[in-house]
Amino acid sequence: MSLLVGLPLTLFRLLGSFLLLALRFAVPIVLIVAVILVVRHLKRASAHYRDEDKQEPKFHGPVYTVDYEEVDDEDEKGK
Repeated sequence: MSLLVGLPLTLFRLLGSFLLLALRFAVPIVLIVAVILVVRHLKRASAHYRDEDKQEPKFHGPVYTVDYEEVDDEDEKGK
């Protein structure tokens, strides 16, 4: 009867120690990942504000393009 009671308790104790060990390592890893993500976000946001003035104008509506034909000066004088 002792084996039937002691074995599950030992397994639960072993499982609990594994969970505590995982938590001990998980908390610093999560903190490091969070710091890295925040730093990347701040760098991206500051780069966005620096490049905001250099952006092309935004057009609302259709934008038409024109293809110009090359004309030689000699052909233009003859006309």
